[in-house]
Amino acid sequence: MDSQLSTLGIDEVTLHHDLLIELGKVEMALEQIQPDQETPAATQFQLLEGRRAKLNAMLSRLAA
Repeated sequence: MDSQLSTLGIDEVTLHHDLLIELGKVEMALEQIQPDQETPAATQFQLLEGRRAKLNAMLSRLAA
């Protein structure tokens, strides 16, 4: 993955940092939502859970 990032001109440390920041934003948003509500907030909770899973997957691939 390092060679792919370097050809794109992306610094791996910067990307890791940006992913961690985004993950923190998603986790803070999840803390604000009540998942047991039967409102659009429940749908928003599911979307944020999916986003968090994708961010964690990207971080694990980056670390490998």
